[in-house]
Amino acid sequence: MKKLVFLLFALSVTMVCGAQSYWPEQSVKDMKGRTRNLKDFTSEKGTTLFVFWKTCCPNNITMIEELYEVWSEYENEEKPITVVLVSVDDQRTASRVKPIVSTNGWDWEVIMDKNGDLARTYNIIIPPQWIAFDRTGKEIFRSKITNGSLDSGIFFRELVDKINKNS
Repeated sequence: MKKLVFLLFALSVTMVCGAQSYWPEQSVKDMKGRTRNLKDFTSEKGTTLFVFWKTCCPNNITMIEELYEVWSEYENEEKPITVVLVSVDDQRTASRVKPIVSTNGWDWEVIMDKNGDLARTYNIIIPPQWIAFDRTGKEIFRSKITNGSLDSGIFFRELVDKINKNS
């Protein structure tokens, strides 16, 4: 009887730990000024890719343009990747984000990290950087983009390969 009770207890602990969420309890503002929980940006179908960037750097814009092209080609495959742009522009330059996103036609969610809180949470010092998370918020991929368009395609395919290996 004791073994059965212990086995049931161990099984229930395993199930609770398996459902653990790694997403921090952190509020962020989207591009429309709404306060949302970071968990709201979770991809239910697969992977969430946070792209940290700044409007003042042409390399960042080029990187996102290339990522958008590569992502658009991949979009129809089985394992979707949800991209969320995280602008680390401060109070002075944050007004540039919406026009740049609209002009380029990027239809991804945008988080405004004006105080750098989210960047500090994930140890982002200099953008552009990518961090990919699974559904539970566990980090599965991290990359520092250094060469704009060239790196975007390479690192995106690397992320796709990693996802395919883990599935």
